[in-house]
Amino acid sequence: MKCRNLTSAWGNEDTQTLIDILGRYGVKATFFVVGFWAEKFPESVKALHDAGHEVMNHSDTHPHMSGLTPPQIASEIEKANEKISAVTGTVPGLFRCPYGEYDDEVVKGVRQMGMEPVQWDVEPTAAPSNTRRCGIL
Repeated sequence: MKCRNLTSAWGNEDTQTLIDILGRYGVKATFFVVGFWAEKFPESVKALHDAGHEVMNHSDTHPHMSGLTPPQIASEIEKANEKISAVTGTVPGLFRCPYGEYDDEVVKGVRQMGMEPVQWDVEPTAAPSNTRRCGIL
């Protein structure tokens, strides 16, 4: 499985410009957003979704997931799903761990929630841009 996955720690000031550039080239992307960003910038989440991009889960507060208990893992994912789906009307089906950190417990917890965990396979410093390929774990 190949996909375009853009993750960036940004405000929302460049969201429309990014949407316009992707649209100009006919590129659809998967954006993994944290719940607090979706809550702070719901208009940006809606704009991404309305432009035909996927908006998926990157946790609620961006913790180190492998250091959490199973109930804490579930809570991080559920809270972000609620915030994203409240804006887009779509419950995310993919989850990307903050910092790329995961263990068997995190993968198991994500799958028990009916979602698939994804991970990138190209470091941003080695890539010509911040576009990464990702795949199911």
